[in-house]
Amino acid sequence: MYSKLKILIPVLLLIVFGFIQIFELIPFIDGLTYDYILSSERPPARNIIVVGIDERSINEIGTWPWPRFYMADTISKLTEYDAAAIGISVLYNSYSADEESDMALVAAAEKTDRLVLAAAGYFDDETQKELVASDYLVPFDELNDVTNTGFINVQPDDDGVLRNALTAFKYGDITLYSLPFEVYRTYCRTMGLQDVEVPLNRFGQFPVNYAARPGGYTMVSLWGVINDEYSPAMFKDAIVLIGPYAFGIGDENLRTPLDRLSPTYGVEINANIIQNMLEGSFKQRAAWWLDSAVMAFSALVIIVCLHRLKQIWALVLTVLLVAAQFFAARIVYTEFDIILKIGDCILFIIFCYLANLVLSILAAQNEKHHIQGLFGRFVAPEVVKELVAGGADIQLGGIEKEVTLVFVDIRGFTAFSEANPPEKVVNMVNRYLSLTSRSIQENGGTIDKYIGDATMAVFNAPNDLPDHALCAVKAAWAMKKGSVALREEILKDYGVDLQFGIGINTGLAVVGNMGSDFRMDYTAIGDTVNTAARLESNAQKGQVILSEATYNHVKDKIEVTDLGVLSVKNKKIGIQIYNLENVL
Repeated sequence: MYSKLKILIPVLLLIVFGFIQIFELIPFIDGLTYDYILSSERPPARNIIVVGIDERSINEIGTWPWPRFYMADTISKLTEYDAAAIGISVLYNSYSADEESDMALVAAAEKTDRLVLAAAGYFDDETQKELVASDYLVPFDELNDVTNTGFINVQPDDDGVLRNALTAFKYGDITLYSLPFEVYRTYCRTMGLQDVEVPLNRFGQFPVNYAARPGGYTMVSLWGVINDEYSPAMFKDAIVLIGPYAFGIGDENLRTPLDRLSPTYGVEINANIIQNMLEGSFKQRAAWWLDSAVMAFSALVIIVCLHRLKQIWALVLTVLLVAAQFFAARIVYTEFDIILKIGDCILFIIFCYLANLVLSILAAQNEKHHIQGLFGRFVAPEVVKELVAGGADIQLGGIEKEVTLVFVDIRGFTAFSEANPPEKVVNMVNRYLSLTSRSIQENGGTIDKYIGDATMAVFNAPNDLPDHALCAVKAAWAMKKGSVALREEILKDYGVDLQFGIGINTGLAVVGNMGSDFRMDYTAIGDTVNTAARLESNAQKGQVILSEATYNHVKDKIEVTDLGVLSVKNKKIGIQIYNLENVL
């Protein structure tokens, strides 16, 4: 199931992120990748000069807005200096209280055909998406009659970053153009150059390939221009942009991909837009099918490869795919002027990796439960837990530790098995072994193995078990008590008296994985184990025999009968043994 999900989920994610990409549902992601990966500085054009309405000018002239003859003087100076184009980002759509100052501005504008003044469009909520202005403000009549205009509207993205230059929109049946575009055309006309066609999308925009951060272009103070502080050669054949260069004087301060934190004055944004036009190299958004093809290719790699890899290699593949997205986008951007929408694709890749990781974790957990459920039927649950926890690290070998061994055998079983069919024998054995198994596990022991009708159990291995000797004795006592009803039932059903014979011994033994590389068993070996087996073989029906070593651990908590010394084969010294009578 998990393998199928590892293929199905990337397919579903591809569909989801395909819709997100095509319909631009989370555009800020692509905006971030554009800002931090694709955008880069380059030398600003030296023939673009910014004349700032700056703090110095305000300190010298006074609070903005100023009498308009100051701007008239600036236009006259720049005309005298033979500037190729002059763009002013100040809206003079109404008369001021000083008619003489207004007419001075008109007179200065009338003397040059290289001036472009600001205009502004207004959009209501219904027509804004169609980029059709509901109103259009231009300079007051006398000024509008003697100069060119261009709108200063901008359309930043939802995160406040201006990535696209609004260059054209409709006002009625008329197509109007932006101030940067009109300044660019004026410059080309003055210099005798052929202006290039600017590729606009259906919203009248094109992506701005910014060259300079705030303060990157040559900037001079308007007050300095008026007072002849700069060489006229600086302005000859140059594009001069005049606009606010101080906070709080009416221009909108925006952020650009090159500097998302510091505001950029509108006059500097215009300078970047004009440089784009001068260079004639325009970036264009990739066609939807190209973006979709990139995402589909990434999905194909993920579907084919990701679910087959271990998690470390799946992470490596994910990192490589993301890096490949950045590399491809950068190459396409710089070499082919195409902007790939890699933000959504990168999110898709990351989500696929996270989904694969979660599914792998769930699959591993499910596999652990499967192993525990399967092998727990054959070996002790404690051993299964170690197997699951250790995995491939489980090795042959063991350690020496103190343990208590319990051997349990069914007395009278041989005669019963010879006189009854196999199905009866198996049924009876299973009933007795269920009792022994339950008694051992409920008291913290580990079932080492079943040997026919016998059971071997270890206490204090593999997990440490405080009072392991007492736990072993309690388990044996539970078997003895629990077998009373079972004995009567078997006697009634089969006419055979079956009872347990149990031997318990405590001491040092080697416990661990015994066997070979291809077949191993977790068990205990040593003299302590052999002695416990000998005690069990000497136990009579219903007897629980304890060695002296075990008795010394639990003597204050049990009642016993002294059975004397038991001579054991291959042992020079006999073993003091006790019959368990009660557990207190």
